[in-house]
Amino acid sequence: MNRKYNILQFIETSGPGGAETVLVNIARHIDRKRFNPSVVLHESRWVHEQLKASKIPTRIVPCQRSWDIGFLRRLVRTCRELQVDLIHSHLYGAGLYACLAGFVLRVPVITTLHNELILPGVSERYMPLKNFLIRRLARRIVLVADFMKADYIEKGKFPPDKMLTIYNGIEFGTPVSADDKANVRTELGMVSTDIVVGHVANFRAPKGHRYLIEAAAAVCRNFSHAKFLLVGDFGDGSIKAEVDKLVSEHKLERNVIMLGFRSDVFRLLKAMDVFVLSSISEGHPLSVVEAMGAGLPVVATNVGGLSEIVADGQTGYLVEPKDSTALAEKIGVLIDNRELRETMGGRGRESATGRFSLDTMMKQYEKLYEEALA
Repeated sequence: MNRKYNILQFIETSGPGGAETVLVNIARHIDRKRFNPSVVLHESRWVHEQLKASKIPTRIVPCQRSWDIGFLRRLVRTCRELQVDLIHSHLYGAGLYACLAGFVLRVPVITTLHNELILPGVSERYMPLKNFLIRRLARRIVLVADFMKADYIEKGKFPPDKMLTIYNGIEFGTPVSADDKANVRTELGMVSTDIVVGHVANFRAPKGHRYLIEAAAAVCRNFSHAKFLLVGDFGDGSIKAEVDKLVSEHKLERNVIMLGFRSDVFRLLKAMDVFVLSSISEGHPLSVVEAMGAGLPVVATNVGGLSEIVADGQTGYLVEPKDSTALAEKIGVLIDNRELRETMGGRGRESATGRFSLDTMMKQYEKLYEEALA
């Protein structure tokens, strides 16, 4: 590469989440000696705040509907103004617009797809057309977990030679000390004898909060000192209302603590003994990687790419989705055995820091940019 190239990232959502965090991390940590980053968003929310704090050039380009030809024109105009050399999109809708803009501008497009091809409960009328355009126009298609490839190839007809897997990566903090744990617990009103089970996920239907609360009820019948700490954006409040109702029905008011969205998740992980994820659908959840990096054993549902992160019986346990009984059983095993928690947590930290580091992810994306621009 003989000059610095202008890389535009684009995502259709702006709230806190895994795909959004990946975009922010790439924009912050891209090699500035080789690339100039900029970002297009539909609205000013959490992602914009993170980018402003890091002084990443960002354009807010509103989109009025699911298919907005006016937005496409505005995106193309923005790319010309920024002299964009490559567009990197995140999520499916952004991938479609990015591919069309790249076709008009004759610049390469890399699109990262963070979810399964067909999400549970989601019907998409124009999916075949979207698949056709993305698979034809994208230079490379990045998946965040290997399990996704089968459906994209078999059902979406995506060409295998355009696809590759790049795992989401994060920065890991230092190992958690006893003082760290005690300090965070004190702030949360917990005592040293509490066993804290953490769950970090936005309150959305695919995250399976119902099954978590049902499991919590079973666990607390046997372990009254168990506390369930739920962290995540409440969204429109509908899932939160369902969770509140279940907590009340099971009389778990003293055992379930809901904090909503927090920007200090890694710090909160220090208060936990066990990490749980009750999702019914996933891609490559950063929350589990963060938990393992904090030295926590994980109990998670065996969906999406979780089997590529958690080694069942070694760094945690995998159970079938929607099975609150199995979830409760494995949580109970870990609550009842401190030595097992520490052993699994240590293995998990070693695995996560070795495989899912931010540095590893950045090197892979930067290599991909160089290849596309060659």
